[in-house]
Amino acid sequence: MSLNAALPLVAPLLLLVALALPGIAALVRLAPFLTPLERFAHGAVLGIVAGTLAMLPLGILVGFSAPVLVVLAVASVVVAAWLLRSTGVLRAFRRPPGELLAGFSDHVDIVGFAIIGLFTVRWVALWTSAMTFDASGLWAGHEYLWSDWPTHLGIVSSFAYGDNFPPQHTLYAGLPMSYHFLSDLTPAAMVVLGMDPAGALSLHSFVLSVLLALSLYAFARRMAGGDRGIASLALVLFLLGGSLIWIATLGTINESHDLIGTLTTTPFDRAAQDSLHIQFLNPYIAFVMSQRAYLYGLPLVMLSLTLLLMAARRADALRRATAAARRARRYGSLGLFVLAGVVAGFLPLSHLPTLLTLAMVTPILVFALAPRPWALDSIPWLGWIAFHVTWVLVALPQLALQLRGGSSALSAIRLELGWMPAAPGSPVPDEWWWFWLKNLGLFAPFLVLAVIGWRLLPPRPFRLLLAFMPLFAIANVVVFQPWDRDNNKILVYWFLAVAILVAALVVQTWRRHRSATVRFLLAGAVATMIAGPILENLAQWEGQGRFQMLTTEQIQLDAQIRSKTDPHALFLSSAGHHDPLMMLAGRRLFMGYWGQLWVSGIPYQQRQAEVKDLLQFRSGTEARLTQEKIDYVVISTTDVTDPDTLANLDAYEGRYPAIIKTTHYQVFAVSPGAIDAAG
Repeated sequence: MSLNAALPLVAPLLLLVALALPGIAALVRLAPFLTPLERFAHGAVLGIVAGTLAMLPLGILVGFSAPVLVVLAVASVVVAAWLLRSTGVLRAFRRPPGELLAGFSDHVDIVGFAIIGLFTVRWVALWTSAMTFDASGLWAGHEYLWSDWPTHLGIVSSFAYGDNFPPQHTLYAGLPMSYHFLSDLTPAAMVVLGMDPAGALSLHSFVLSVLLALSLYAFARRMAGGDRGIASLALVLFLLGGSLIWIATLGTINESHDLIGTLTTTPFDRAAQDSLHIQFLNPYIAFVMSQRAYLYGLPLVMLSLTLLLMAARRADALRRATAAARRARRYGSLGLFVLAGVVAGFLPLSHLPTLLTLAMVTPILVFALAPRPWALDSIPWLGWIAFHVTWVLVALPQLALQLRGGSSALSAIRLELGWMPAAPGSPVPDEWWWFWLKNLGLFAPFLVLAVIGWRLLPPRPFRLLLAFMPLFAIANVVVFQPWDRDNNKILVYWFLAVAILVAALVVQTWRRHRSATVRFLLAGAVATMIAGPILENLAQWEGQGRFQMLTTEQIQLDAQIRSKTDPHALFLSSAGHHDPLMMLAGRRLFMGYWGQLWVSGIPYQQRQAEVKDLLQFRSGTEARLTQEKIDYVVISTTDVTDPDTLANLDAYEGRYPAIIKTTHYQVFAVSPGAIDAAG
């Protein structure tokens, strides 16, 4: 990368560092019992989330601009320094570099950090090819990025180019942003500092992926009582765990009799995944990479759970201590419960499925984290009350900002017993046991053995992980959102617990049995658990599966719209899945892609019919355009949601001036203000 190409990355990276510092400092000050890795990994994400949340009132009150972001970054550094002033951390940096490195090396797990280093190398390749521009337009490096990132690009553009404060829904004018948008607001700040939206999303995803790997390792190590081997394997199983889809590749090799040719041309077959009814997907590829909000939700929930675990331990120690000893404690368990509540309180704008998951698990944790779950008097009730009250107080303002009278995807909650094994379009569904066996592979029997295993993990962390097991049953019975497959978002957290439990079983068995046969079988078992996602990563690495997001014409159209229209202008268009207006223009849409509105639980049908009438210029259209305060109408000859309903181009050309004309698009000014601005 040339120096000129690298310079636009400096300011966005410095912003991320500055935002991360207060979170790290807060954990150094308030949770000194955490390991240095926990304080850094969890704290960095906590600081970035808190700093991004601070952008909301700043954007509303003084605007979302580069000077405002610089002030926020400087303030973050000042806050971090203030938090660290009496901790002795800053004084430690006065030591000679050799002493600092020696002290750091004592805390480094070579194997664990080597694994994280390998993932980092992989992610460099992934995120530098995730969004690429060439002479034909913008391309996505994976199908999931192609399908999910139009929404994220649209949200980023709306903040960076459309001054979307207070946040309004990018796909439905007049509704609040009923979405967990903080993981898109941070990249929007990076765009304001000089990056393009696609590049900002990719860079942000890379940095947060590395932090996520560190958080996952730290959390697994905490659950394993400091066991580095279990933590390392758990990290691998979570980031690379998958189904038995690799069997389809073996079938291709068997037919072609060409191992190398198959691995270099079609190592992963998406069509085979669908035909085999593989629905439980690798968490990183299907959710972290594509849906992005897990980059904030996962570290926050792992930090909150760690604090709850430590609070429960401290409450038990205080309960058994003498009155004098309790008074001598400067920092009791109550403060940890409150701190855990504050962290959980950031979840509404960070990741709503994580919020829902934690809400379902915490009632179980109340009993699971007690020293004697069956003894009610051993439960620190005051601490749990403090946790939930703090959680609600921090979360409520965010929920109020998100909903504000709008619709929620949870309005579609319903009972559907065993919905998941039902093959789409098939009159005969899979048997539930067969569906889950081929979707989980050896994770299923190994999980059973781990649950009934003896002393695989310390008792209290073991019970904490078991508290996530009911999520599996709930997700197979209750559908929480309009699209049933979104239940997999909840199962991500179940799978996190599964990965740690299975890792504990494998590592402990490996250590107890020195037999070469046993160890060979264990290694083979782990290979079957990670082979599918490895093949999918190989396919992406080889560049197989590039999908066009936007054409060059559409990118140029967006640039003209941003330069010739007001940031707050309201647009009407046909709004397909990859509508350029939604992705890069940053302007408000009367209605965007209906599919995204459906999965969000927003009733769109009436407005969709209205869009159709307005584009066809039926009777009363001029009055309706004025009534709805629409400023511009974009008519395309190619990008239409309903090909049978083409816009009445002649009617618009005869009445309104076209401010932009390209080969396939025309943008008409229809409001008095827009017409005056057009000259």
